[in-house]
Amino acid sequence: MRITLRSKCLSALALATLLLSGCGAPGGGLNIVLPRIIVDIDKDGNPSVAGISPLALSIFGIDPNQFKIDPATVQKLTDSNVQHLELLFRKDGLYTWANAKPAVPLVWDDGSFQNTQDLALKFVALDPSAQGVLTNVLLPAARSSEQNIVVRFPRKDGEAEIPLRDMGGALPEPGTAVDPTTFVRMHISFDENGTPSIANISTKDIQAATGMDLSTAALPIENVQQMMTAGIQHITIRTTPEGIKLWSNDKPLPTLRWSQDTLTSTADLVGQLQLIDPAIATIVKQFLPYLNTLDANLVLKFPTGGAAAIPLP
Repeated sequence: MRITLRSKCLSALALATLLLSGCGAPGGGLNIVLPRIIVDIDKDGNPSVAGISPLALSIFGIDPNQFKIDPATVQKLTDSNVQHLELLFRKDGLYTWANAKPAVPLVWDDGSFQNTQDLALKFVALDPSAQGVLTNVLLPAARSSEQNIVVRFPRKDGEAEIPLRDMGGALPEPGTAVDPTTFVRMHISFDENGTPSIANISTKDIQAATGMDLSTAALPIENVQQMMTAGIQHITIRTTPEGIKLWSNDKPLPTLRWSQDTLTSTADLVGQLQLIDPAIATIVKQFLPYLNTLDANLVLKFPTGGAAAIPLP
């Protein structure tokens, strides 16, 4: 009975997703705005959606424990007065809010979204049928609709309730250009063993000359091998007036698009989180609002394995 129910549910989900994908296909001009989903987390970390516990999903063979959050994490979020987190997935990006205050969003266009999808599939092995459903049905359907999820946590004693953001309200706007005050230009090359070098001087050379322990700067060999297998010769990270831009080889990836408001509210959130070491939280809160004054260009280079060199973006 369980297998039959699961098969029927999966078939219905695939059909519904396929229909949504067709509605939002290029030329259709239709965007599906789904109802907001509110997930309530109790003090023990058990989630429920509109009063429906994941326990009810066990009849479909789904383990309810996979949705549970560590009670200690819930308590720290409550002590931090994080009453709710919101995620909004749209065709152009992923927007997030904490206590209705905007965090720095991750935005993309068709090209950078496709590049990210292609990159992820190089690291996550899927069988051909699962990959086909993901790339041809699920992801196109997701991008043709707006999904809005709010996760609410127990409220701290004595704290006033913070209202949710109005659904359909204004999204964070890109920031205006700010004159940079700090400039960083750095290329870091990793060899086959994961040892980094800057200007042809490796951390092993620096360690031998100074006695400093720089072993934590090295990458695990398996990570370097993964990069080589995926054909990734370099990762480029640049700050711009719009935000942090990323490239895998010469292909653009999504952008962390900031503004002064989102940088400040993100810094405030990090500063109050008890999940983070207080010393680190203090540093982040102090410097994050000024990240848009940084003009940085960081390139991480990996062994090519004899392949033709790919130009930097």
